[in-house]
Amino acid sequence: MPGSVRKAQIRQRVWERLTREGVALFPGAYGRTPRFRGQDRGIALLRDLPVWHAARRILVQPDLGLEQVRRQVLADGRTLIVPDLSRTEPGWILEVAPGEPLPAFGLGVPGRAAKETAAQHYLRGSATAPVDLLIVGAVAVDRRGTRIGRGLGSADLVYALGRDRGFVRPETPVVVLVHPLQFFDEHTDREPTDLPIDIVVTPAEVVAVQAVVMRPKGLHPRMITPERLGRFPGLRRILEREGIDLPPGVVPQG
Repeated sequence: MPGSVRKAQIRQRVWERLTREGVALFPGAYGRTPRFRGQDRGIALLRDLPVWHAARRILVQPDLGLEQVRRQVLADGRTLIVPDLSRTEPGWILEVAPGEPLPAFGLGVPGRAAKETAAQHYLRGSATAPVDLLIVGAVAVDRRGTRIGRGLGSADLVYALGRDRGFVRPETPVVVLVHPLQFFDEHTDREPTDLPIDIVVTPAEVVAVQAVVMRPKGLHPRMITPERLGRFPGLRRILEREGIDLPPGVVPQG
């Protein structure tokens, strides 16, 4: 069975499980990284981690389910970094210092008003200082650090772009916050472009992944697909500015 099909099946089962058990909070589980009951307890465990205490610059994906984590980063006096590949302007990395207002993120990306309010805080990837910790969303995860996202590849893209531009380092730890019902046991092959997880945090436990897995070293050509360029217009702009070839059949924008 192809890995993408297996991942889609696992993703669907997890969404169904979270919905059936009444764990997913508004606006529900399907199609997203879900908010879930007990998430505040998971964040408390996250804040106890040595990697959290050591971090001064924390990148958190813009998933709706990570809104509470983004607010906690600022409340704890850290600088918050949020990537936004929906932006077509030169800057696509939102940097928010402690004490500054956090723009409201909608279903995955900032709304127009939020973008305008925070426009002066957006940086190009090459102008972004290294981050100390990455927190990414997940629909499902296993105890070997295999992560299944929404199927869009946004976290993989951000990690690869960060490695290429130097704001993500090989040793930067990667963490996910999930509900125990989001664990899966089925075997699924990990692709070279998949982002492995170092630490899984739930409301009940912290799982430090022991498996040694090679991380992606940068943007791989197979990650640049017409579907992703349509979903993430900012990615197209980044590639065009840097002279990276677009896939066959994709017309450059003027």
